Amino acid sequence: MYIIIIGCGVTGAALAKHLSGEDHEIVIVEKDEERAKTLAETMDALVIHGDGSEPEILQDAGIERADAVAILTRDDNTNLTICQILKKFDVKRIVSRVNDPSKQDLYIGLEITAAISPISAVVSYFKNALTLGKSRSLVSIAKGKAEILEIRVSEKLDGRKIRDIDLPNGAIIGLITRNGDVLIGSPDEIVKKNDLLTIVTKTEASKDVVTMLKG
Repeated sequence: MYIIIIGCGVTGAALAKHLSGEDHEIVIVEKDEERAKTLAETMDALVIHGDGSEPEILQDAGIERADAVAILTRDDNTNLTICQILKKFDVKRIVSRVNDPSKQDLYIGLEITAAISPISAVVSYFKNALTLGKSRSLVSIAKGKAEILEIRVSEKLDGRKIRDIDLPNGAIIGLITRNGDVLIGSPDEIVKKNDLLTIVTKTEASKDVVTMLKG
């Protein structure tokens, strides 16, 4: 894929390295001149010094051929402006950072691929790490109304079919990870002790999910 990253701080650089390692073609647009110079010297990517909210800079970055764009600046007004410009270029996949979670609806209204709030995700992760015992919250979704959890199967559930596990309303078992293999959580799938369950649950039901599965 041809992917443009606009605003390349710590998160953007880590993303660029990961994507480059998977053989995607990466172009970075960075407004800060010194930062752009450093990135050009250290990254396996084309780095363009400029303002990603200017159409001319986006054209220099090859926006017409971009498969996807990640917008990672720390200013929501800038990010929202770039989203609107990218829609005019008919970019198929637009993913933007949301700095102020209260503005997430503005991004959603633009009908982009994803609007990700690092603050909401981190707060959710810490909250669940503090309150949900040994379960692990992977991510907060649906504007904090739902969670994706990972919970290790206890002995009391060993050998039971998923359909026979009485989860609270608003929770489903999506995946089972067992000995490095990933199984879809179909109703007739049997769980075994030490399986890792990936569960999608409404946030309000997450504590009941953990209580029920961990005992």
